Amino acid sequence: MNSIDDVQEVALPERHYVGMAITSVFANHDPKRIEQHLKAFIARRFEIKHLVDAGSYVCPSFASDQLFTYLSCMEVHALPAVPEGMIGFTIPAQRYVKVRVEQGDPYELLHAYIKAKGLGNNKRGLSLEVYQVHKPLWPSEVDVYIPLL
Repeated sequence: MNSIDDVQEVALPERHYVGMAITSVFANHDPKRIEQHLKAFIARRFEIKHLVDAGSYVCPSFASDQLFTYLSCMEVHALPAVPEGMIGFTIPAQRYVKVRVEQGDPYELLHAYIKAKGLGNNKRGLSLEVYQVHKPLWPSEVDVYIPLL
């Protein structure tokens, strides 16, 4: 079982991403929409050029009380060309808390760490989930990051 002792504080440099986004309403959320979105992204990821790591993909997300947006992206060295139907964007340098758990909810553990350490969650930043293309097992093979103030 994981504990807050497993959480790390990390600083990531500015990064560039290209991918696809989906927005859903919390009240009517259908998890199958996210699965379909991810399948479409995995099928099209080869269209993205200038990859940093072809073996992993990143799923940034952000939410309000009503909606959440989930993106499936590849990190790229630069944003010179974005395939049709995709978006390209840059995430500025940011501090995060990070964890990978064997089971359970990594977000609960990260929020418990933030509270225990008296830190603040940067709600205007993007949370990140980093998956391995050939082993995307949630949550045991996924690194989860929450941005800090």
